Amino acid sequence: MNAIKAFESVVRTGNMVRASEELSVSPSAVSHQIKTLETWFDRPLFDRQGRDLLLNDAGRIFFDLVRPAFEQLRTAASRLTEPPTGRLKVVICPSLASIWFAPRLRNFVESHPEIDVELHCRREIVDLNEADFDCSLRYCASVPENHVGDILMTEDVFPVCAPSLAKGNIPLNSLDDLRHHTLLNDVLGESGVVSCDWASWFSEVGMPQLIRPKGHGFSDSNVMYEAACEGVGVALGRSILVAELIKQGRLVRPLDVSRRSSHSWYFLSTTTKLDRKILGTFRDWLMEVTHLTLQHT
Repeated sequence: MNAIKAFESVVRTGNMVRASEELSVSPSAVSHQIKTLETWFDRPLFDRQGRDLLLNDAGRIFFDLVRPAFEQLRTAASRLTEPPTGRLKVVICPSLASIWFAPRLRNFVESHPEIDVELHCRREIVDLNEADFDCSLRYCASVPENHVGDILMTEDVFPVCAPSLAKGNIPLNSLDDLRHHTLLNDVLGESGVVSCDWASWFSEVGMPQLIRPKGHGFSDSNVMYEAACEGVGVALGRSILVAELIKQGRLVRPLDVSRRSSHSWYFLSTTTKLDRKILGTFRDWLMEVTHLTLQHT
């Protein structure tokens, strides 16, 4: 293979000196490789005129055969070494997009300025085999059929409220105290997700008697958490979505009780779409940034 590589370089660059510079070897080493190849074929591949090498018929036939292979190898190598460029179309849950993804997008843009991200916020589940999206960030129990993916983040679920409410006229010191407070509900809910609605959560902690229909409903969890910050009531906080609000002191965990959600945040795509280098770059960044998120949650 070294001899063939030397032969291809000599023909393409025009002489042994330029070939030696390209291959980072001496001209005599290139000459030796050419002679090795001619010995193996038992025929000359060049007509020698002084220091000049001119392809003969046999050499021309061989070069025409090996040139496409080397061009393919160079193309493959450039795809691995050149920075990925292009546009990614990502479909994402609105809550994760505004609370978690948007604040981290600057990090991705600064690390990969050659990649543009087109974000589509959708609540409904999208089949990536049919839709014109490269990937999705979804809340699900497992990777859907005919998709590939990775778990990005798991979530714990626990009551959250404004600091003023936790220490107000009816302090929240125990689970039983929740019966005296207004509960905030995500009316769209997480259908089939264990622990992400009050009825399921109360059952999980062994206090189903606290379940009651009273409370305000919200079709957007972001608005629900904002209402909780304003002291409207107590919401079920999902650890990934409320982490920043707790860090800012706008929400607190009045009770040291939580349950793990049956669902997790996933990166999803398809086998075909993952062939795109920019998607692999985006996936690797997600895995790194979510690892950091979980370390600080």
